[in-house]
Amino acid sequence: MSQLVVTTGGGRLGKNPQATTVPTSKRTVAVMTTEAKKTPARKKRTRRRKRVDPVYYIVEVQEWDWSFWFGVSNMPERYGPYDDYRHLVFCGKLLRPSKVKAESVELSFLPNQHLNEGQRERDQPLSIGHLSVHRRSMSGVLSMPADALPSLLTMATAGRLRYVVMQGEKLHYGQASLKSFRFEMKIDEDDLPPET
Repeated sequence: MSQLVVTTGGGRLGKNPQATTVPTSKRTVAVMTTEAKKTPARKKRTRRRKRVDPVYYIVEVQEWDWSFWFGVSNMPERYGPYDDYRHLVFCGKLLRPSKVKAESVELSFLPNQHLNEGQRERDQPLSIGHLSVHRRSMSGVLSMPADALPSLLTMATAGRLRYVVMQGEKLHYGQASLKSFRFEMKIDEDDLPPET
């Protein structure tokens, strides 16, 4: 066991007659005559997520098509005994964002029975579709409730679906997910926020 010398006076250790020794071991901590000042712990900086403003994609419809396909399912254990495709396709011109260079646009809307009202309440969706741009051509695949198809076909036949307005993320490496879409007969620029 080693010994620790502690002075009780104000002189140097070698000249102070009042110096005493205190037995210590390796596990004991040396007693300090003055306590070290405690420094407050630094607060962790919480990073705020950068707010991402939505981007509006506006397409002027120039033509549309509807295709229907029905047949025996290749994966009945997953999708049931039949496959049923009723694709509603709109082709047109991209009006917004003006910075995106796309000479043509093709949007495919896929009716889904699961998205009908009364069946979708427990969903926790992150998106309803996506856009991609490749070689100056934009394409999109979007899901929609199957029960909305008859009304959309009627409106398209009457020529009343002239614009598709989609809201989503900014294109990143030519890809963007979408949060919503709507069909319009006319577009009022005052109803949309300015382009960023």
